[in-house]
Amino acid sequence: MIAVRRFAVFRPATWPGTNFDWGFSALAVLLVCAGYVDAWQIRHPPVHLWSHAASQGAWLVLTLFLVAVGSRNWLRSRSLELVVPEGYELSAVGCVVFAIGMLIGFWWQIAFGQDQVAVPAVFRPPNLIQITGAGLIVTGPLRAAIARGELLAGPTAVLSATLLLATVSFFTQFDHPYVDQWATNVHGLPINQFGFIGELLGTLSLMLQSAAVTGVVLLVLRQIRLPVGSITLMLTLTALLLCTQMGNFEFVGVAAAVGVLSDLLLYWARPRSDRLMHLRAFAAGMGALVAGVYLLVVSLGAGTYWPPDVIYGSIAVCGLIGWLISFMTFPEREVAKAAAVLWPPLEQDSSPSAPDITVERLEHALKVFNNLRDLGESPLAGMRSLPNRSGPALRQLLEDAISALRSSSAQVDAQAGEILYLYYVRHIGGHYAVMIRVGLSRAAYFNRRSYGVRRLVDRLKELEEKATSG
Repeated sequence: MIAVRRFAVFRPATWPGTNFDWGFSALAVLLVCAGYVDAWQIRHPPVHLWSHAASQGAWLVLTLFLVAVGSRNWLRSRSLELVVPEGYELSAVGCVVFAIGMLIGFWWQIAFGQDQVAVPAVFRPPNLIQITGAGLIVTGPLRAAIARGELLAGPTAVLSATLLLATVSFFTQFDHPYVDQWATNVHGLPINQFGFIGELLGTLSLMLQSAAVTGVVLLVLRQIRLPVGSITLMLTLTALLLCTQMGNFEFVGVAAAVGVLSDLLLYWARPRSDRLMHLRAFAAGMGALVAGVYLLVVSLGAGTYWPPDVIYGSIAVCGLIGWLISFMTFPEREVAKAAAVLWPPLEQDSSPSAPDITVERLEHALKVFNNLRDLGESPLAGMRSLPNRSGPALRQLLEDAISALRSSSAQVDAQAGEILYLYYVRHIGGHYAVMIRVGLSRAAYFNRRSYGVRRLVDRLKELEEKATSG
């Protein structure tokens, strides 16, 4: 805890994320890097009893940190709901899952012996359980940022997304193009007899990589916007970890190039619920780039024995995989509308200077109430009742409308206004903290909150009518 507070002195105050986010992120980085150290040791026999000491030690430090913070929260609040910081519930579950994997692993070693090299080690059940636990653990800062209503990922959220990709890639490294260069026949297979094995495993590795990268990026985009350069950072750092396994560091540049081109594609796509085709094109392009840039670099460097059909077919099928994954994450426009990162489009009877005031748009504006840049991008910023189109003006209007609801003589309205004020304006904590403050049951609280949002929509419509008639 002291180390976390010391770090807070050096980081800029404008950086999003709590002190706990930063401390947890640092320990999560340690956990993932330690996992890759374990994998390197298994790839380079002999395998020792202490081969997993790095990852298990990192898990212990991170778990003790989470327990210490949870104990402090319990002593302060005496509430089980507030023990685990908001957004870190799955991380706590991940710590338990990781511990279960370790316990099973001790017995497994006694029953079946030490880990074997490469593929058998990855698919050993105790190791799979620990990888799953690590995947749950590292998502904590990202989930916390989403729970706070951040629409643009801060450093800790981007780092969490990077660690998630690194964890997924950790599992797929048994057939990864940055680890085993099947396209260059690094294993010396007789081309005439067994060349097809390298083609099969090589194309499969590119397909797995495209699915992993596209899937993780789209899942993150469904919840939060990524700042420019995020995909480049995610792919480059993950590639750096992967390339340590066999020393193929030339592919770090390949990953960086794919990241830069993908960031440019994302900037062009500008995902929104009325631009789903752009989003699908972005996903397909990113999938194709993962394979295309890799095969281009290999062809210009060591060379490849693959025929043109396999080369161009691999690129096409990887693009198709990205396209299909976009339908899994954003199957339809309604799902896209619900995604926190996508602003709803203007309807036919709406315009930037006279936008429709809907519950959906108001919910979105409330979610970014404390982020003036995102608030300024809301369609509601074009309301005629505002003195100017800006985030501060819209925030002041919403705050005044909530205050008017709080001062209502009707008890239901006043209670709904108080909920909106505590949660969005004062931002005293999560829903549970507000629920305790207003003294309502969970069902009554969320019903009253939904009612307050609808009343707020009515209030904004009244102000628009006055501005229009005036």
